[in-house]
Amino acid sequence: MPKVVDFQTKPQIAGDLIAEALADGVTAAPILGDSVYGNAPELRRRIRRLGLEYLFNGEEPWLAWTRRPKLTQGPKYWSVSKQAPKGQTLRQLAEGFKPNQWQAAAWRAADGEKRATRLAWRQIYLNSDLDEQNGQWPNCWLVVEWPAGQADPYHVYIAWLKQPPAKGRMLRLSRGRWPIEQYFQRGKDDLGLDHYEGRGWRGFHHHLTTSRPWRSWPAPS
Repeated sequence: MPKVVDFQTKPQIAGDLIAEALADGVTAAPILGDSVYGNAPELRRRIRRLGLEYLFNGEEPWLAWTRRPKLTQGPKYWSVSKQAPKGQTLRQLAEGFKPNQWQAAAWRAADGEKRATRLAWRQIYLNSDLDEQNGQWPNCWLVVEWPAGQADPYHVYIAWLKQPPAKGRMLRLSRGRWPIEQYFQRGKDDLGLDHYEGRGWRGFHHHLTTSRPWRSWPAPS
């Protein structure tokens, strides 16, 4: 009988791949990803249970508190008490950093140009991290990158870390997934993987060896 393949979301697939990598002995490292993964509380919870760190892109409208608000236990789930202070958006929290909380950071990019930015962070209780089944609510870090003089933050991140943030490490992690993004972009552009619809090794191999973009590469001299 044909094998049944169950549908999984990207965060569900990511969680399984992370667990498989650890089981295969791959060295543990912080998990990086965009807001698709940042907006997946089950994935974040699973990563924490595995004892790993993460730094995910967040979105400015997400709600959070700087202090754990009072909770109310209902007949089916826990929720924030109506008497608790209202949460703030990540954008509002980013705007609330004082001038002395921003740390200037600079680095030299691949093109040799010197780049500069600012980083700030604080602990928060992210709304979607509340486990409504048991009332457990771990805090995490809000990390904001906001270059001086810019009207908007470059990025807001949510992070689960074993040690408090440090400027150099946050800068490295915030850019750690761009080589992977570039890898996929080159695969789509140079190898035509954006047109690839197969799922088996044979189809994948045939696609790579017969893909039209190969012919656009310069001939060897």
